[in-house]
Amino acid sequence: MRKIEWTTHMLSGALAGYAVTSVLKGAIIGGIAGVIPDLDEPRSKFGRMLPFVSISLNRLVGHRTFTHSLLFAGIAGLFLWPFIGQPHALAVTLGILAHVAGDLLTGKVQVLYPNPMRIGISVSRFGFLVMDRLVRISLIVIIVAWIFTG
Repeated sequence: MRKIEWTTHMLSGALAGYAVTSVLKGAIIGGIAGVIPDLDEPRSKFGRMLPFVSISLNRLVGHRTFTHSLLFAGIAGLFLWPFIGQPHALAVTLGILAHVAGDLLTGKVQVLYPNPMRIGISVSRFGFLVMDRLVRISLIVIIVAWIFTG
């Protein structure tokens, strides 16, 4: 597990959450949702915080499967809708999908789970590091620009 990746996932989720809600709360919700898919990896940020859930999920479905799927994103949004409202539920869904999109650029993902087909682009460790840093810097620039332009 690449230890720096969670910040990029959080930033992309925050940007997605803000894009659909235009409020800080939506950005925070999207940012949290952006790191949730890696709960299926015990060495991830959330995996270390919730080891019982993470280890169980990893053994049951593996990494980059159910929690990295359109199914999971849809279920999460629909489940949370009655509790947090439509705009914030959409922030959750898009935060998760932002994570999935990022992972598609750096490896294979079972997006159509339970269909076993994996899609994505496999990159070298160096390619991953370059891409992660470029995307992270770009996301920070976009977020700062949104903050200062209102």
